[in-house]
Parts: sequence; C-alpha cells; structure tokens
Amino acid sequence: MAILEPVKLAGSTISKTTLHNEDFIKEKGLKIGDHVIIQKAGDVIPEVVEALKEKRTGEEKEFVMPDTCPICGGPAIRENGEAIKRCIGIECPARNFRNIVHFASKAGMDIDGLRFCNNRTID
Repeated sequence: MAILEPVKLAGSTISKTTLHNEDFIKEKGLKIGDHVIIQKAGDVIPEVVEALKEKRTGEEKEFVMPDTCPICGGPAIRENGEAIKRCIGIECPARNFRNIVHFASKAGMDIDGLRFCNNRTID
C-alpha cells in the first residue's frame, strides 16, 4: 500500500493506492519518499504509474519486504513461483483468521453468515 499526500484526481481525493507486490515495486523502481505519477485504472482504481526519479533528493529509501510476520513475529517466506511472502507461523492469529475465512468461503464450505465474537461477518 502506498500512502500518498492527498491529491485530487478525476473527481476523487486519492491518499492511498495499492502497490500489488514486491515485484511491482521493483519493476517500477519505487522508493519510500518518491514523488510519483498516479492514474485511475479503468477510471476507478488509483495506481502508481511511475516514480519521478528526477525529483529524488537522496532521502528516499529502498523498500524491503520484512522477513518476519508483523503480527506474530514468525518467519515470512516467499515460495518459488509466488508473488508474496507469507507467514509460516503455525500459531499466527492473522494466518489462522484467514484460514477460517477461506474455510467458510464460497470456495470452501460455502457458509452463509458466519459471525465472530468481535461481530465481524464473513460473506
């Protein structure tokens, strides 16, 4: 996720946009602190088109994906052929939550209206 200084674009104020994955960031040559050009993909979703490298001051930093899960501190690895790193911690609360979400999903057991104690509904 890129956090941007809010800017008006085609009738919307844009302050965030997805960066998809580590490969996308490297492909675009993006650094933390860059000035970027954004556009709306399909007139709806904001996307980073490119970094304005001529505006770099030297204060920008390379983005490095963490090797540990920000939730449980367990190892995060990127398997061959995958675009993202994933936590492999067996007791990770975030990983366990996503496993339950998948289990209840249409692709899993197709459970309608599953509720958790914090009142979040999985559709």
